[in-house]
Amino acid sequence: MASWKKVIVSGSAAELSSLTLDTALPVAQGGIGATSLTDKAVLISQDSGTDTVGALALTSNGSIIVGGTNGPAVEAASDVAGTGLDASTGDGTLAINVAAAQTSITSVINSSLGKIGTAADQEYITFGTSNEVNTFVNNTERLSVTANGVDVNGTITNNGAVASSHITGSFTGSFVGDGTGLTGTGLDIDTLSEGTALHQTQDHFVYSDNGTEKKITFSNVEDAIFGNVSGDATIAAGGALTIAADSVEGTMLNTNAADTSTLELSSDTLSVLKVPNALTVDNATIALNSGTTFDGSGAKTISVKDAGIDEDALATSVAGDGLTGGGGSALAVGAGTGIDVSANAIAVDVSDFMTNGSNNRVLTATGTDGQNAEANLTFDGSTLVVNGNLEVAGTQTTVNSTNLLIEDKFILLNSGSASGDGGLIVQTESAFSGSALVFDDSESRWGFQFGTKLGSTAVAAAPDAYAAAVVTSDDSNYRLNGNIRVQSGDIFIYVE
Repeated sequence: MASWKKVIVSGSAAELSSLTLDTALPVAQGGIGATSLTDKAVLISQDSGTDTVGALALTSNGSIIVGGTNGPAVEAASDVAGTGLDASTGDGTLAINVAAAQTSITSVINSSLGKIGTAADQEYITFGTSNEVNTFVNNTERLSVTANGVDVNGTITNNGAVASSHITGSFTGSFVGDGTGLTGTGLDIDTLSEGTALHQTQDHFVYSDNGTEKKITFSNVEDAIFGNVSGDATIAAGGALTIAADSVEGTMLNTNAADTSTLELSSDTLSVLKVPNALTVDNATIALNSGTTFDGSGAKTISVKDAGIDEDALATSVAGDGLTGGGGSALAVGAGTGIDVSANAIAVDVSDFMTNGSNNRVLTATGTDGQNAEANLTFDGSTLVVNGNLEVAGTQTTVNSTNLLIEDKFILLNSGSASGDGGLIVQTESAFSGSALVFDDSESRWGFQFGTKLGSTAVAAAPDAYAAAVVTSDDSNYRLNGNIRVQSGDIFIYVE
């Protein structure tokens, strides 16, 4: 029966109706090296890793597998619980609980260290051997009571329960507060010596940042002041002054900004009175709408004067191939072989065209319109460019070129019919015949014809082999013998 047959490849799932092996599948090939398994057992490997897979039977409730140097072993639930614990078992269950006989905890203090706690990063108390008690909090703050007083590592906060009279002596380190009651501290500016210069980044001012005393450099003070400057000019960090675009207006200009001759400042508006040097036209080639001088005092229109450009204004380089003149003379079309130039027309005599210097005329009939041509039109050593469509009405087109370049993306064959075979023939035999890549219309698929060569005048093909198409869905058009379907990671071949 014709259908898609699945191909088993690496990474795909096999779809087999049955699988029978006449021997045990070795471990090295993914098997267990045995033909049967122990009932209710767990598979284990042997020493070499490729020997027959062993099995440990777990037939008792609560039994588990425990690893060891001699390999895994089955342990009973009671052995797992050990002393002081009870094992409760069931079909596939195991629960370990503290035995009812364990009713109290006799000691939590280590006799050698006197330490209470469970971990170094938790709170605990250590009783030392030199009349001291150490209290640790999160292993960062420490209070040690010794015979000489209290040693503090961390921060002390007085919540009012300890009177200030009970805190004596000197302190070092950092202090938090408003400084009330402290003596011997503070800043007395009157006692300082007078400076003579300011340094941008080395000198500091003392200021209150929303109630917090901080220091700030002289450079940062400058930048803060510059940053508050607004309006038509801004000052960047470092002191550079920039005037904003379009900010300078007439009201900002002094009257001496205009020279009153060519420029005028009136009502805060700067105006051009006239250009310093007036422009004059010859009124022969270039003309103004009035007069011959433009000084900017009034609007003028410049134009090319009628008949102002003549042969005197043309350089000889203006005349190219087929033209003469310029440099004081009029341009003229030169006459050539087969081209007649008269006062009002240019005519081509096609009878004068020759190829390769022989007597073979390109067009046999004479006349200026070429409509009586009877021979072939030949272009020797040149390129023929057709800007419009090219239509060949003959029955055969011959292209004698080394390589054929076609810009179109698609080529239509068999345009004169809606059915039939077609394709490409590579000449491998004589008499215009050879091997072919063809479309077999009767089979609706592409094929190859190598065994029996196909001639250029053939109207039908007889493929001796067909190309296999690769599809990604079960399209009925491609249910043909040998086609391949790749879908969802699986590969199928259609077999009839």
